[in-house]
Amino acid sequence: AEVDVFAPCALGACLNDRTIPQIRAPIVAGAANNQLAEDRHGDAVRRRGILYAPDYVINAAGLIHVAAEWLGDDQDRVDRRIDGLYDTLRAIFAQADADGVSTHLTADRLARSRLSGHTPDRQAA
Repeated sequence: AEVDVFAPCALGACLNDRTIPQIRAPIVAGAANNQLAEDRHGDAVRRRGILYAPDYVINAAGLIHVAAEWLGDDQDRVDRRIDGLYDTLRAIFAQADADGVSTHLTADRLARSRLSGHTPDRQAA
């Protein structure tokens, strides 16, 4: 069906050689983990002109909330961090477009940078 958003929310590896050509939506954004069967499928989605919101970025709100409960963070701080995901996604989309790469690669670079404690060379979030 032609839809506004394809939202895979159950099965992983749902973006693959068979399914990508069938997508009739300008956006893929869902809660399923590991939606790309292989990294190359992120490039295939991009070549089709489909905007892909990497699953672990849009799923981050749940992890932020659970971690905050465990750490005893106040709700205002939690809300600000969750609200910041919007800006993070916009930055990922913009940087991926500027670099001519898929959004999952840009999100991976940002995640690696944050985990290593280094500030990204490029503005990413």
